[in-house]
Parts: sequence; structure tokens; C-alpha cells
Amino acid sequence: MKTNAKTMKIVLASVLGLIVLLIIALLINLFSLGGANSRTRNLENQLLNTQNQIEQNNREIDYRTSPEFIERYAREELGMQNEGETAFVSRS
Repeated sequence: MKTNAKTMKIVLASVLGLIVLLIIALLINLFSLGGANSRTRNLENQLLNTQNQIEQNNREIDYRTSPEFIERYAREELGMQNEGETAFVSRS
């Protein structure tokens, strides 16, 4: 009978030890999951910012390749003019 009680104590201690280990593992996983969720939100924000930047860059490319921009740039930066036009230079 003493052996049976001793065996029960060993089994009970083993089960309690296993439960404690499982709780610790669960808590570690919960903290890891929280960190992963935070990282996911940060990456989603970075993705949104990058997509917005791409859209802005595409609008800038569209503007800079438009005939209006090219003509204005040619006139103002390169001093070019259309045929039959006379260019006036300001001395300031």
C-alpha cells in the first residue's frame, strides 16, 4: 500500500509539472503571437505607404511626359520656341 501511495504522488507531481510546462508554453506562444500581429500591422502600413508613393510617382511620370510639360520645359529651361515665334529675354 505504501508503494501505491508513493506511485500516486509521483504521478500527481508529474501531471502537475506537465500542466505547468503547458501553461508556460501557452504564455510564450501568446506573447509571440502578439509580437507577430504587431509586425503584421507595421508591414501592412509600410505596404500602404509604398503603394501611395507608387501612385504619386506614376502621377508625376504622367505629368512629366505630357505634351504640356514638355513644351513648358523646352521653353523655360532650354529657351526653345515654336516656328514663327519670337523670344523675348528679360534683363533683370
